[in-house]
Amino acid sequence: MPPLGAGANLAMLEGAELAESIATGPGDLDEAVRAFEEQMWARAGRWAELTAAGLERLVSPDPAEALALFDQVQPS
Repeated sequence: MPPLGAGANLAMLEGAELAESIATGPGDLDEAVRAFEEQMWARAGRWAELTAAGLERLVSPDPAEALALFDQVQPS
């Protein structure tokens, strides 16, 4: 995950969701983990695309474009 903060947040969310999946699952650990991973990979893929696009724009050779992106995601 590009270093834009999403990776750490996803790790915390996924740790909690994995624990919940194991605690409330059908009793088969492999099944609970597999079900969790399906959701995790789908979400991680979406966030990887978003953060990669954001990183590309933030390291753009055009500083005005980078500032405009920051203003979009962090309104005053």
